[in-house]
Amino acid sequence: MLSPRRLTLQLTPLLDLLLIVMFSQYIENRDRSLQAQKEIAEQRSKADAELAERRETLEKEFARQQKSIEDLRSVYDERFRSILEQHHQAGTLLAESLNLPGAAMTEILKLRTANSPEDAERLSAATERVKELMQARGEDIFRFLIKVDQMQKHVSVWEVHLLENGKARISDGEQSFTADYESETDFAARLFEHSKSFADPRTLVIMLLSWGDAQGGARQRATNGMPVLAEQLRKD
Repeated sequence: MLSPRRLTLQLTPLLDLLLIVMFSQYIENRDRSLQAQKEIAEQRSKADAELAERRETLEKEFARQQKSIEDLRSVYDERFRSILEQHHQAGTLLAESLNLPGAAMTEILKLRTANSPEDAERLSAATERVKELMQARGEDIFRFLIKVDQMQKHVSVWEVHLLENGKARISDGEQSFTADYESETDFAARLFEHSKSFADPRTLVIMLLSWGDAQGGARQRATNGMPVLAEQLRKD
């Protein structure tokens, strides 16, 4: 009878191999984890940099737009003040040019002499109203005179406006002409020639000078040339 055989296994080498495999997988997983963390950190850093750059760009654009708005506001405020000042000056000059009661009384006497007592009375009443407005703001006088029909029958209003391109435009409300000018004398001469194409003016002619974005030199030449133009019209 045969005796049973014994099977002997040596587990030590297998255990060592298993440990080696497990350690190798641990090292590999750790490296992958570190690499993934590094990539995530790089992506986050890149995203933060892009966000910061974008924020800086938006802040600069906002500042630029804000400055542009402030500049436009300043320009329009200045234009608004300029328009108000021009209206005030126009009304003041208008009141002075009327030379009340002298000029008005002369016209009233003419109407009465011409057997037009009703027109004379209406003009007299309008004159009294203008005298009351002499203490008011210039633009109130201007608006009043334009709206009063009785005064319009005896007043011609010509507007001289300075354009951005350095030219001057003269208009009587029905026709307008544009002219270049290089000096006060040139300004007066050219507009005087154009004014000859207007309908015959009434007893009193009021010339209003205005401007928008015209340069200072052009404004100064025109301002100095207005009295010269007025003198030429009086002599004509």
